[in-house]
Amino acid sequence: MAHSKRPSYGLNEILQSLRIPSQGSIDRMDANLTSVRGAQEVVSMISSRRSVTKLILGHNNLADDGCVVLFKFLASSAGRRYRITEISLNSNSIGNRGLKAISEYLRGNHVLEELFLQNNRFTGDADTLTSFATALNSSRLKLLSLTTNRNLSDPFLQVFLPLLDSPHLGELQLSAIGLTPEAAPFIVTYLSSPRCRLHTLKCNGNSLGFRAVRSIIRAVKRHNFTLITLEMYANHTVGPVNSDNTSEDDEDAEAGTKAGLDAWKACEVQIRIVLLRNAHLKRETEKEALLLLRCARPLLLSSAGPARAPIAKTGCSESSCAEPDTADTVPKHPPNISFPFTSLPTELQLYMMSFLAPVLSPAQRIRIYTYAASPTTLPRAGLFLPGLPRSAGVCVSDTGSWAGSKCKGLSNTMALVHRKDEQRAEWLRAMGCSAYDPHREGD
Repeated sequence: MAHSKRPSYGLNEILQSLRIPSQGSIDRMDANLTSVRGAQEVVSMISSRRSVTKLILGHNNLADDGCVVLFKFLASSAGRRYRITEISLNSNSIGNRGLKAISEYLRGNHVLEELFLQNNRFTGDADTLTSFATALNSSRLKLLSLTTNRNLSDPFLQVFLPLLDSPHLGELQLSAIGLTPEAAPFIVTYLSSPRCRLHTLKCNGNSLGFRAVRSIIRAVKRHNFTLITLEMYANHTVGPVNSDNTSEDDEDAEAGTKAGLDAWKACEVQIRIVLLRNAHLKRETEKEALLLLRCARPLLLSSAGPARAPIAKTGCSESSCAEPDTADTVPKHPPNISFPFTSLPTELQLYMMSFLAPVLSPAQRIRIYTYAASPTTLPRAGLFLPGLPRSAGVCVSDTGSWAGSKCKGLSNTMALVHRKDEQRAEWLRAMGCSAYDPHREGD
């Protein structure tokens, strides 16, 4: 946004070039792969392996013909058996025909998570972009990079953003794609709508201008609580821009012209404040959601079944303890009578539990109550599900068997921790508790 920081739109390519190849990765960056012949070479490499998780094919020249051949194979029954989570096709001279082939592979794909399509030859063709957006909505893609596709420009956003409604897309990279102030209303509308679930949006190196940047910041401040990262560096415009915006926007434009660099720095400060707010509310929402599940699970499940009297902790089991002779024994302490919470009306139970999670909206709490009250959502043995206390020093293998009561290695431990974090994040997303919900009517 301001000149004090460089755009980060080249970072992904740098990181990709520094990656250590893994067993399931095919890394053919800058390998002179050309058109159909290059695609057939990649298909042969894939077919010769039992498992492929990443395709790194940047800086080649597959073009439309090669892209069609490659993704026709990936979309086939033979290609679908490979669980590919990441594909990089930056700088491959791919046009709209290739993007349509990618869309067919993406449609209904629940495995691919990251797709890098920087610096290709896509344009703002409405039919192609409509097909791509609808395919994206049906997928589980988490990251999409369209950086440095300068032929996209404003017509791309005018078609793409109104259609974008992906529940899984978390990061969208739109740096250096030729955006002007005309794109701002579409960005504002999308960020202000419940269709936006992004946690990261990068729009560096465009020509949005001060007025558009201010309007986007204002929209995030008022309506968006999911964004944690928002980059709009290097977005100055050259010359005045005609617009029918409100007087409030006119004042912003005038301020940007007079203050220059100071006004842009003020925008950076506003962005940081808004994003810190979102990050704080996200942490509190997730923390309270897990706490509410942990407390609501035993209370709501026990209220669905017959009440049991509490068993005194005497060091013996329920079946082995004999009933004391009450005629000859006088209790030294009065009996422990617990508060009959489960005998209260359900509405009152839920109201009392709501004080455990004041940050959550009523809709978020209701979803958690519904989940907690259902016995069908109880976790199976060996699975990590949210709401369960952390088992210190316990490590269960993927098959659920014990490995000599010790972990087999650091990699297994890290994999288990990662699996638990993924399941927790998935549960929070399913409950709509991965971000703060401002809709608090009825609270």
